Amino acid sequence: MKTKLYLSVLAFLLLPMLAQAVHVMSGHISYTVDEQNPLKYNFTLKLYTSAWSQAHDVMVNMHMGDGNIVEVPRASYVHYSRNYHTPAFHWSYTYGQEGDYTVAWIGPSRSSHIVNLPEQSDTTRTYIYTEVRARALLSNRHSVNLAGVPVFEAYVGEDMTQNFLAYDADGDKLFYTLVAPKTATLTGGVVTVPGYQHPEGLTINEYGELRWDNPTIKGQYEASVHITEQRNGIVVGSTVVKITLHVDDRAGQPLLTLLNKDQLSVREDGSIQTWPNQSLKLEYYLQKRTEAEQPLFARHFSEIDTLNLTEAILSVRDTVNGLALTLTFTPTPAMERTSPYLIGIRGRATDYENTDLWPDTYEGYYIDGGYYIEDDWDLVYLYVGEQQPTAADDALKKAGFILYPNPVGDQFMVEAPDMPGMFVHLFDATGKRAGALKLRPGKNHFLKPASLSGGLYFYTIYSRHRPVGSGKLVVR
Repeated sequence: MKTKLYLSVLAFLLLPMLAQAVHVMSGHISYTVDEQNPLKYNFTLKLYTSAWSQAHDVMVNMHMGDGNIVEVPRASYVHYSRNYHTPAFHWSYTYGQEGDYTVAWIGPSRSSHIVNLPEQSDTTRTYIYTEVRARALLSNRHSVNLAGVPVFEAYVGEDMTQNFLAYDADGDKLFYTLVAPKTATLTGGVVTVPGYQHPEGLTINEYGELRWDNPTIKGQYEASVHITEQRNGIVVGSTVVKITLHVDDRAGQPLLTLLNKDQLSVREDGSIQTWPNQSLKLEYYLQKRTEAEQPLFARHFSEIDTLNLTEAILSVRDTVNGLALTLTFTPTPAMERTSPYLIGIRGRATDYENTDLWPDTYEGYYIDGGYYIEDDWDLVYLYVGEQQPTAADDALKKAGFILYPNPVGDQFMVEAPDMPGMFVHLFDATGKRAGALKLRPGKNHFLKPASLSGGLYFYTIYSRHRPVGSGKLVVR
């Protein structure tokens, strides 16, 4: 690794002539901070480059944000799929003083024929960056990282749901925003890619889940996601992930289905509820087309195994026209938190090392021969332990009622305002009355009634026989 002062823009101006097009599809920068020196950072640049490109970077120049450029050799190069490869670059750097720094890599080009970029997109530089807040006292020990993949696939006329499974090992709260990708100009400036158009209908939620309602035009799209890390309301770092989305017709891709969700404790928002020391099994069926010859593969992605929070085992066995998958793990007490864990299961129907099994037809919109959608994904959002606050609806909250915890264990509490003649009536999922409890103003502590077995219940709170509001209650 070499460090050199940024004395001239000559090399920058000659960049397109010094390298062949690498055709970067996606990428991001992550880092950890040295335990002894809070101004020393250990960085990783991970790229997702087209498998069809003839050029492969063995060295990159990293702009460190303080006027220096670091020359970094490639540390690894993984043939990730038949569509793209994943080179990675690692380096350490020590800042001379506290400050806010933008660490960036400027690539020579993008892919060509990107639907939501101008025609000359293959000559537009790629700009991948992260924002570092170097502090001696408030150190961001771990940046955002990805357990999943920022290359997404969607089908024409079908709603897409995807997630690159971002996580923060420090437990910082993450905020997601879709932003326009950036590029570097010939004069050394950084601007939004000219002519960029946001894919219509593409959104992202508070958990980093990307949704795209009914994409209609086949091809490759590009966008970026800005992820901000907050600790106690203070921004401690941020990064931008360049993402690529491919849209095509569904033809021959595997189909992955979660089979046992109705046997699990499902929250109102569709996420799964579990508790420490309780073994959890997620059972899937990975189905292939009858005429498809490609073998099937499966893999799971999550911070649970990436950070070794607990042992997670994905077992695979052959079944009729596909594979039966079972992901098994037991959450530990240390895994209790208020935000969900994200788990991604990927099913693949391509042996990318055996070209004889590759499909014969392509849409032809992707550079040098086509892009074949080879994966299907299933995403699970998992809560471990008791969750706060209550599941009371807006009417109950406005009236001053709080029910906690929800899901209910052996004990629970209902906090009530100063209202006369208050009762809470419980009903099972069929509407049959399951019990009634008298409430007093203030905090009311209850043992779980023996009549309540595990499952979903509905409750209505009354004052003087008039309903104040209703909500849902999960009993474990």
